[in-house]
Amino acid sequence: MMNGYDREEAISYILPRIRKQDHLELEDRIETLIGQAIDADMDFMHETGVLDEEGNAGGEYYEDDDAFEYMVEALVAQNELTPEEAVKVASLVDDFMDAQESYMEYKGLVQWE
Repeated sequence: MMNGYDREEAISYILPRIRKQDHLELEDRIETLIGQAIDADMDFMHETGVLDEEGNAGGEYYEDDDAFEYMVEALVAQNELTPEEAVKVASLVDDFMDAQESYMEYKGLVQWE
């Protein structure tokens, strides 16, 4: 996990920023999927060197497109989703990424050059 990142606080921050009406077919699973997306995002950042083992900034840049693909693939595998469900989850992950970025800016966890 990233230093200074509070998973439960992030979920509480992100959930109200996800328009449930945009994801009606996932409505009963949104909170679980957001938690899984956070975990997958952190795994991605550790695996690609964006974060080091201690959760500090690593030497690599965060690649949005690669992170998106990683998270969608992780959620699809973890939940054994059909291709149709995968498309819906991809839309949710896209919205999640915007809300996650907002949370990280709010917490002062990202710095733009």
